[in-house]
Amino acid sequence: MPNVTDPGVIATSDIHLERRTAIKQLAALCGLALSATSLSLMAESFTSPRDISRRKNRFLKPEQLALVRELGELIIPTTDTPSAIGADVHNFIDYQAAYCFNADEQQSLLAGLQKIDNAAQKNYGKAFLSCPKDQQVALLTQMEKAQGEFTADDREHFKQFKALVVFGYYTSEVGASKELAYLAIPGGYKGSVKFSTVGKAWSLNF
Repeated sequence: MPNVTDPGVIATSDIHLERRTAIKQLAALCGLALSATSLSLMAESFTSPRDISRRKNRFLKPEQLALVRELGELIIPTTDTPSAIGADVHNFIDYQAAYCFNADEQQSLLAGLQKIDNAAQKNYGKAFLSCPKDQQVALLTQMEKAQGEFTADDREHFKQFKALVVFGYYTSEVGASKELAYLAIPGGYKGSVKFSTVGKAWSLNF
């Protein structure tokens, strides 16, 4: 009887080949030359879901997405440039969790969100989203410092979450073109330029 593969599941070798091809194409676009060994090592360093059928669905529940949205706003608030909400970072994180996170990373994200809500309930008797901004900031400050009921693991998870927010923001159109200075086709190389003459860091340097 011939082997039959579940259409919703990609074989490990196929995933590895897809990663390798994608990395090679990206490297060529960036003008890089990578050996077969380098490509293999880079491909193996990335994780992706085995079951592609889940890509059709969102990962976060509405209340979890709302919490991610609020956390993004606290991390990158509105100033003279749009906030994380303006860059739709919360939906980017939801997309990343569904498409790119493995099961452990997904559970880590959910556990971190739940820990924040539990801390709000314990300290203020209400959900994090119902707390005023000063209480929200106080809780996140404790988490960042591993104080109160927050552990060093919680601090690391929050650090990773902030990195995801920053990555989503600065790779968005808003972050790359309004927060950073954007030039689609950069000019010649200048080794020493006064920041005052530029005013912003360039998107391509991020």
